[in-house]
Amino acid sequence: MSSKKTTSKKHLPWIDQLKGLAILGIISFHFFQNYPDRIELVQNLYRNGARWGYAAVDIFLVIAGFNTSYSLASRMQSRQLSPLVQVDWKSWLLKRLSRLYPTYWLAIGVTLLLYYLFREIEIKSFQDFIGIVIGLPSYERFKTINPGFWFFSVILQAYLVIPLIFSFCQSKPQLILILGILGGLITKIACLLFYRDFDVFWFLLQNNFLGSYFFQLGLGLYWGFIYFEQQKFRKIDLAISSLSFILGAFLYFYLIVKDIDFAYKIGFDMAFTPLFFIGIHWLFKRINLEKISPRDIFSRMGFYSYQIYLIHQPLLFLILPYLGREMSLAPYPRLLVSILATTVLLTLYVLAFIQLEILVKKLTQKIPKHSV
Repeated sequence: MSSKKTTSKKHLPWIDQLKGLAILGIISFHFFQNYPDRIELVQNLYRNGARWGYAAVDIFLVIAGFNTSYSLASRMQSRQLSPLVQVDWKSWLLKRLSRLYPTYWLAIGVTLLLYYLFREIEIKSFQDFIGIVIGLPSYERFKTINPGFWFFSVILQAYLVIPLIFSFCQSKPQLILILGILGGLITKIACLLFYRDFDVFWFLLQNNFLGSYFFQLGLGLYWGFIYFEQQKFRKIDLAISSLSFILGAFLYFYLIVKDIDFAYKIGFDMAFTPLFFIGIHWLFKRINLEKISPRDIFSRMGFYSYQIYLIHQPLLFLILPYLGREMSLAPYPRLLVSILATTVLLTLYVLAFIQLEILVKKLTQKIPKHSV
């Protein structure tokens, strides 16, 4: 009984730290992707950073599934309810949508304001703008304002699909994992079938479509149950993840040696993501950052990773052209100054957005009290 009490409401600091590391990897990738001075170092960091950026998004989807099943298992235990089919999925979904949409709409407003002040914006039609506001998955539509908005669309799809996954699998973790594997494989096969159709291929492969991350979501849902029961990952989890990584690495380097063009998301995400997730978890647990600092930088960034993802790219579009080209410095000193300046400006920008978000939430919470 004592173990149940300790696990039911236990916070997992390493989850925030893992999200913080992931969002840092994504920001770094986008920095070198958009830095205008294409010196050799920038090119190399961009090419290699792309893989880390994609892997970081995979981690976010694993965490989304992990947090969902972990919290549901905790709630069922504390209320002594079983099975999970007793969950009020309508209330569950509405609660998540009420968290997702206000921040997303605020991010749209802030992005439009930045463009109005500093750069011409391209919205092809009113219908496109409505699609953005709703969060419809359209690759080119989201790029017209903020490429980061595609992430909202995928998370939205994940939350809409999760109740269906639990219903179809009868809340059985093993079936959820199998469904995730099958869904991931089907998406990869579809990508290969549409390999020569550029628009369809990239839509299926990465942006705006949950199928590209269905395996990661299913893996997270499965591991959330496992971790809640064990309060750790099992040896079999590490063994299978390591074997998958080794097989994927052999294939990966074979394609490199043969000079065969390929994309990371064509299947290597399914091979590498499990070990990435467990490995980084092990690292953070080993370092034990919360003992070093209860509010370490990774935890802070992880806690606000959703906000950071939604708003960071437009600022990079605006400041990098100036920092990368206008400063009369040699290329590498200019790059260093650009990194430092971007870090400061992005930090202030995110902090301002977070304070604005808090203010908007306070104002909206007061509305029902005065309107009744």
